[in-house]
Amino acid sequence: MVAFLDGRVRVRWEPVAVAEPLLRSLVAELTGRDPGPLHHTCPFCGSVEHGRPYVEDAVDVSVAHAPGLTLVAASIAGPVGVDLEPHADDAWVRFEAIGKARGTGLVDLGGPAATVLLEESLDIPDHAAVVVVLSAPAKEGAPASTARPRTAPREARRRSRPPGR
Repeated sequence: MVAFLDGRVRVRWEPVAVAEPLLRSLVAELTGRDPGPLHHTCPFCGSVEHGRPYVEDAVDVSVAHAPGLTLVAASIAGPVGVDLEPHADDAWVRFEAIGKARGTGLVDLGGPAATVLLEESLDIPDHAAVVVVLSAPAKEGAPASTARPRTAPREARRRSRPPGR
């Protein structure tokens, strides 16, 4: 299922486990070109194995998973976040979607304020799902969707080490 929100934001959900092909086709529909592979970077530990997804294009993307369902969004309007939970409260799902759009997840919702440009509850059976688009970059220093992965500051890497290291 595809939803078109204001012509600059697209959302798709399908009963698949892998987000990359879904997201790449959605970005291609929005921009007219294949964005290449999906990358990740964690703003806290610097890992490229997990964290905020991005593509090598001027498009912000977001991914959410629930058992048997993947939800993806692509936006040229601003930072985008989506969340999807079975039988959950819309307020909680909105809270998580805003954290994803800010690029912080639930770890750090402080920092620069951003205005919500678009917020939409999605009609997905037996799920609460929300897409949020913000007006400003998610967080100063966080990689934009067009940025290459960066390593986290030394202090963040130290904090993320297991005890005894």
